[in-house]
Amino acid sequence: MKFFGILLFIFSVPNLVGGQVLYKEFIYDMPIDQAKEILQENSKTLKNINFGNGTSYAFRKRSLVDHDGRLVSINIWSKKNLSLSQATAYLKKTRKYFESIDHKTVYAQENWSDPVLVKKNLPCIRFVDPDKRVVIEMDPRGQGSVYNVFITFYNYDWFLRKANGEE
Repeated sequence: MKFFGILLFIFSVPNLVGGQVLYKEFIYDMPIDQAKEILQENSKTLKNINFGNGTSYAFRKRSLVDHDGRLVSINIWSKKNLSLSQATAYLKKTRKYFESIDHKTVYAQENWSDPVLVKKNLPCIRFVDPDKRVVIEMDPRGQGSVYNVFITFYNYDWFLRKANGEE
């Protein structure tokens, strides 16, 4: 049994070393079952994530996006439903947070901070980490008095391949 554990570790090291981190322990292209285990083991800490003062985001069961059994992206969203003014504040605080940790804003709609005016067929705002390994996209969704802010983490290279129609 000990030998099996060592073999499992040896075969998982290339994924950890060569794979690109999407968020914390979640590695792009890791087996989705492994990602689900991480989500289950860390469910308490992953249900209260701050990306800016006064924001609270959470992983959900549907946060992990896979293709052919491999993790390709992560979706998280505001922990609770937000009013229009709260959604606006979340967008501003979260952008400020990502820019404060040297993520570069590479795209933003003209009205990115106003959920009512954001064009729904386009991303609201997009960031790239300093090492160009992760693309982070932020979008408000909702109407009337109920909104949520969604954040999606993509592998940078996968995202470019997908955008170019190669994936």
